[in-house]
Amino acid sequence: MNIESARKWLRGGLIALAALQTFASAWQYIFPRSFYDDFPTVNLDPPYNEHLITDIGGLGLALAGILWFAAWALDNKVMISALIGYLIYAALHFLFHVRHFEHFSLPEALGVGTGLGAEVVLAVALLYLAGRVYQAQRTAK
Repeated sequence: MNIESARKWLRGGLIALAALQTFASAWQYIFPRSFYDDFPTVNLDPPYNEHLITDIGGLGLALAGILWFAAWALDNKVMISALIGYLIYAALHFLFHVRHFEHFSLPEALGVGTGLGAEVVLAVALLYLAGRVYQAQRTAK
């Protein structure tokens, strides 16, 4: 894969992560009660706390902003930084949920585990690709 093709994949992947993060975080921040009541499986977690949900939504929007900027800039250091931050968040979120499936049905557990796991896999793949592009550009100079 050449650098330009890799950069296109990176931009597409960063946009996908940013869009997903924006959607969930904006919902959390703007409509916290709806997020708690209507987002699949969230109401299976501990009791509703508006402050906590809106704070998490705000942090998620900050992360989404960094991902959007990385997708726009396509600067290696910005992309790698954004992806490391996202990967830490996504991996910890995934780990929490896979340890707390006791109130979930099998389809709910599979849906949550698969969805959150896919975010981790995509972030790892994009981070690997960004690292390869970075190395290729360094050796080309």
